[in-house]
Amino acid sequence: MHSSIEGFIDYIYSFYNVVDGLYPVYGCTKSKIKDAIHEYWRQIEKYPTVLTWGYGDSLDRERVRDIMFDLYPAISYKK
Repeated sequence: MHSSIEGFIDYIYSFYNVVDGLYPVYGCTKSKIKDAIHEYWRQIEKYPTVLTWGYGDSLDRERVRDIMFDLYPAISYKK
């Protein structure tokens, strides 16, 4: 998986950036991704029997994406 937070941020950004991402999201920035990662880790600590850290796998990426949408409601998928 990803050995650093920067690597995980880059991995997520590669999916959701509007230039060449597979699922472009308007308003997606590395800063917003980082905020969402920190919120995700807070949720894992709060609900350890429900959420687990997959070391930056695709499920982690999708959960961070969902949190980013919650934190920043103005972002949206590119149409």
